[in-house]
This record gives sequence, C-alpha cells and structure tokens, in this order.
Amino acid sequence: MSSLRLKEICDLVDYNSIVADIGTDHGIIPIELSKKSISKKIIATDISKNSLEKLEQKLLYNNNIANIDTRVSDGLDCIEEFEVDTIIISGMGGILIKEILEKNLHIAKTANYLILSPNNSLDILRKFLFKNNFVIDKESDVIENKKYYQIIKVKRGKDFYNSDLEFLYGKELIKNKSENLKIYLESELKKYSIIIEKIKKESDTNSRISEINKLVESIRGILNGF
Repeated sequence: MSSLRLKEICDLVDYNSIVADIGTDHGIIPIELSKKSISKKIIATDISKNSLEKLEQKLLYNNNIANIDTRVSDGLDCIEEFEVDTIIISGMGGILIKEILEKNLHIAKTANYLILSPNNSLDILRKFLFKNNFVIDKESDVIENKKYYQIIKVKRGKDFYNSDLEFLYGKELIKNKSENLKIYLESELKKYSIIIEKIKKESDTNSRISEINKLVESIRGILNGF
C-alpha cells in the first residue's frame, strides 16, 4: 500500500473484525484489509454508485477476495445496529464526519471502535465525540505529500481534556511528543508569522493579532515540552 495514511488506518483495525468503510471510493482500504486477512468481513459503502462499480470491477478480476460487500449508501444509512464492530470514515472533512455520525449515532455506538481520519476540523470532531461519550483509544499521525494528517481510534467511554489545544492537536500526540506533530506545529508558527505581517497592514486588526499571538504562544508552549 503506497499511502502512509491508509496504511496507518489499516494498522489500527483489530484482527478478525467486521468493518464498515464509509465513503470507500475505490475500495483501497477494504481490499488491503482483505488481502492481509485482517478483517473477516468488510462492508464498503459510498454515496457514489460509479465509485462502487469501479471497486466491484476490481473484485471481479480478483477471485481471492470474497469477503467484501458493497453498498450504495449515504453515510451509515445502510448499516444495522451491531452489524459491524469497526467503522472507518476517512478522506473527508471533520464536519462532514461529525454529521455522518450524528445522523446515525445509535448505529455508531453499537460498534466497538470508530477509526476516523478527517482532512480538517478535527477539533470540532473531537468535541463532538467527547460530548457523546467517546474516548480516544489510540491517536496517530502521518505527513503525506506535504500534508499533515491525524488518525484517531475511539471507543465508548468518558474522556477528559485539559484545554482547547488538546482538541486542536491531540492530547495523546502531545503527550507522546509526536515528531510529525512537532514538524506540523513548527510550520504553523511560520504560517501565523506571515499572517500577522499581512494583517498589520490592515486597520482595526489589533484584536485579531492578539488572538493569533495567544495561539502562537500556546503552540510554543507545546513545542517547549518536546
């Protein structure tokens, strides 16, 4: 598997699990889970019939894969309660993932684990999970094609956060001094420095600069602990 992020997602899946890959696109994750005999059954869903047809064509030419079921579906609409023990949602925005889970929260809560990797707005997703009694089980991150990604594996339970920074950047990654997070935060400092210089040229921007400076100081505080 060429994608670091997708490999990390697959590595977080428990052996002999029954998995639903939501928004599977061309089914890279289901095929990997099947080929490596990680999952005994995978339900690959996508709102796009065309995407699923491409996956189905792949499966027709690979007789060794017989444990992938394809379903055209909007989010978790096609999944029954207790049908799967792991739900994977990746490759879309954090707000959309939140909305997918929110729409069928009763389904999500019957899975043992959710493995989630949004492209953005992870703090909003984390706050939603916290509010709805999900706890972080594992948290990992990768840098791929110069873009930073986080992957979280959560289960039902009570969680605890000390600050908004933990929602933003991941309390386990901060605690474990992730090297990828360090690289990302250093790039964030450079980005905010450029932003401050730009908005200094505008009028009535003191409050915005003050807000950014607070975030910058907080990021420096995290980095000082590495």
